[in-house]
Amino acid sequence: MSEPSDISIKKILLPIDGSSVSSKATRYAIHLAKMESAELTVLHVIEDIKQGGAIGLQEKYGKLSIVEAFKRAKEQSAQKWINSVQDIANRSGVKIKSDIVDAEGTNEARFIVKYMEDNDIDLTVMGSTGRSTIQRLFLGSVTNAVVNSTKRPVLVVH
Repeated sequence: MSEPSDISIKKILLPIDGSSVSSKATRYAIHLAKMESAELTVLHVIEDIKQGGAIGLQEKYGKLSIVEAFKRAKEQSAQKWINSVQDIANRSGVKIKSDIVDAEGTNEARFIVKYMEDNDIDLTVMGSTGRSTIQRLFLGSVTNAVVNSTKRPVLVVH
């Protein structure tokens, strides 16, 4: 077993979704970033719009404005959540950057895992459950999928 001094946390990822558990994970991520003098990256992944229902039909047949409006609304909500995290981090003296990305063609969990790998993230801090109750019931949570799809450390906050 390696010694605790072998652990270096310089990059922390905080995927957020605006849920209360995500807010709780934010407090842990900021605390850990401050303790470790680590850079904190706040990430919101806009879920891929499925090709079904009214949005899918309208996108397929040329009314892209509703799809763009949906994405714009999601981006605006995400920016509000990120601004809140930035305010707390700034007051705590934590270096922070943020990213709002579109998961087009993949799911949120796969995107987060790829982001962790591409950006050499040392620790990811996530809430145990997110905003989608239906997804949790039928497909499993994004957090569960991330934990089971990576070898990198993930701190799950309840």
